Amino acid sequence: MPPVDTLPGTPPAGTDGTAGTDAATAPRDFAAALDACHELAGPGALVTSPGGWAVASAARLPEGVPVPGGSAVLAVTGSGVPSPERARELFADGLLRLHRELLRGLLDAVVVRLGDRTSEGANLLNRQLVQSAVADVALALTEAADLLAIPDRTAARRHRIHRGLVDAGRVAIKLYGASGFVADGPGRLLYLAELLGNTYLLPDGRERDEDGDE
Repeated sequence: MPPVDTLPGTPPAGTDGTAGTDAATAPRDFAAALDACHELAGPGALVTSPGGWAVASAARLPEGVPVPGGSAVLAVTGSGVPSPERARELFADGLLRLHRELLRGLLDAVVVRLGDRTSEGANLLNRQLVQSAVADVALALTEAADLLAIPDRTAARRHRIHRGLVDAGRVAIKLYGASGFVADGPGRLLYLAELLGNTYLLPDGRERDEDGDE
């Protein structure tokens, strides 16, 4: 399979498991990467979901209201008018690549974190259950890359990729223990990616039927 390009503007992973070079700037980096997804549909574009919602940086959407958990850098508005299908497809592919990059960065960070920790004289990364969880997340990342490389993606297939990334993200966050679930912890950007996917990527009933268990 050809490699899946990283979305321009995707924030790099920080050592704390959040995206961005610094935890304080991670939400702003995420907002910029989200705006880059909109740009895929055209310069200055603001892509609206099938349900009529648009989410972007607060700078791009000054008339919107703050997104819960978005650190005041993301805004949402409801116009009631979905964007054209092609614009939504381009945005959706960018959003999935962003979600995948966030998960990959979090996994890299948690592997480093666990590799530096011991319990009862043993390295945490050498525990069988931990290795199994890491392998599951890595497999989900590979599957997402492969599915994104397939041409003519349907809405149902995009939603399948989204679901796989969400499930793997929850596994990865658990590897952080309780700190993975605090409001400003390493899982916060994955939560936002999940929220965005649930807003933009839900296929209709016909498409779910065509793709089997979707």
